[in-house]
This record gives sequence, C-alpha cells and structure tokens, in this order.
Amino acid sequence: MGPQIKNFTKTLVNSKKIALDSSCFIYHIEQNTKYLGLTRVIFKELLPNDSIFAVASTLIFTEILIKPYKLNRSGLALAYKTLIKAMPNFSLFAPDEQVADTAAQIRAKHGLRTPDSIHLATAIDQGATAIIGNDRRWKKVKEIKVIVLDEFI
Repeated sequence: MGPQIKNFTKTLVNSKKIALDSSCFIYHIEQNTKYLGLTRVIFKELLPNDSIFAVASTLIFTEILIKPYKLNRSGLALAYKTLIKAMPNFSLFAPDEQVADTAAQIRAKHGLRTPDSIHLATAIDQGATAIIGNDRRWKKVKEIKVIVLDEFI
C-alpha cells in the first residue's frame, strides 16, 4: 500500500461517517485502474469492516445506471442496483423537502449543477463529516469537507 492510499485510508477513518458521490461507484464497478486502489479502500476494506459508515442520495442510481441502459444491458443495471443495496454499512436517502431546500441554497450560492447540489445537501442532511467525489468545484462548499479522489493519485 503506497503512501497516498495510506493517507486516503487515514482520512476516511478519521471521518467515520462519509457520503459517496456516484463517481466512487462508477470507478469501482468499472474497475477504473486509476482509482481502483482508492475505491477498494472504501468498498472492500472500510465499509465491510465497520470502520466507516457511508450514505448517498438515491440520485446515484440515475447516474450509475445510464451506461448499462444505454448499452441495453438491463441485467447489468439490476446487478448494479443489487450490489449497491446489499453493501454493508451503507444507506441511501431520497431527497426530501429539506434536502431540496439545502440543494437550492448550495446551487444559488456556489453555482453548482442541481445533481451535485443534491449530493452535497444529502451528505449535509445526513450528518456526514465528509463527501468523496472527484469534482474540485465542490470545495467551494464549506459546510462539509470535500475529499477529491484525484488528490490521492
């Protein structure tokens, strides 16, 4: 395990409750070699071993399932959904009125896209101490710590 992976692991363990952007799932499911070392820490080491708890917006399904549906692979889409729902120490949350309001405030203040604002608002609403993704623009949001995967490559 290289120093960047160790630093990433330490950052996550110190957070305890994190939120995940869909990019984490996409990189892991598609076995993106650039990020696989980092996503394995999340999905193969920390979550299954009760080291962290993770949350995400149900919006991740929309973002993750686009490619399988575009390729007309509904079986693969179902496998992705099943995998995500069965993940240990992980919960999904549908946007409610409070999340929608917080997302609107984030979008108005920082000019982020609506889906990004919903991910961030869900993380804040669920009490996550950090959100993991790969969009540096999220760092404008000071209400939650943003962990950018590219910073650990």
